Amino acid sequence: MTKIVLNIPDGKLQRVITAVALARGYRDTMSDGTANPETKAAFCERMIKSQLKEWVQQGEGMAADIAARTAVDADKTLVT
Repeated sequence: MTKIVLNIPDGKLQRVITAVALARGYRDTMSDGTANPETKAAFCERMIKSQLKEWVQQGEGMAADIAARTAVDADKTLVT
């Protein structure tokens, strides 16, 4: 398996984690008042993975749309 590595300068990791947590709606406490069992760092990693999956879905969907449109345009016998 290949890994994607992000290099974050020393001392900046907490800033990145905090920003992602805020941007994606992390909560320190659950709706029932208990502590969130997922750490901000784990949440951040999950959100990055989720965003990458979303980009793949969008990209592949766009590619499929382009292929379908190209096939229809190329089919001279579709409507005569």
